Amino acid sequence: FQSSTTNLKEVHTILSQADAYITITPEMNHGPSPGLLNMLNHFGSSVFGFKPSAIVTYSPSQWGGVRAANALRPILSELGCLPVSAMIHLPKVHEILKDDGSIAEDEEKWNQYVDRSLDQLEWWAMAALNQRAVQDPYETSPAFLKTPSQQNVPQQQSKK
Repeated sequence: FQSSTTNLKEVHTILSQADAYITITPEMNHGPSPGLLNMLNHFGSSVFGFKPSAIVTYSPSQWGGVRAANALRPILSELGCLPVSAMIHLPKVHEILKDDGSIAEDEEKWNQYVDRSLDQLEWWAMAALNQRAVQDPYETSPAFLKTPSQQNVPQQQSKK
């Protein structure tokens, strides 16, 4: 357990220092990878909040993981890690990528497609970084660190 705890602390440090995230997942049973979901849930909004993200999905099917992306978008949003609008989907990934990971054909078209998402991500990352330099967002909107009940709506007092 000692080494896994150390590894998680290292991952926490790396994720906390990032200004933006690119989530990459295969489509598995019409959803994102369980490993990715586990990581997002483990670290939560205190790590991912107030930082943008981009979604990249891939699949051997013709849809390129779009169902996984649609399932991932609200999860990232709930963590405060707002996804940019331009997602990247790789349909029939086995035909698009060569064994070495390079693009099989139409590399310029694929680069333009990917650059749209990366340009949006960079723009939002710089905007968020600049705003965090002006104000710590957790001062006005603290992360939930203790119990899930911190998210509950305040209870109304009963009238007697």
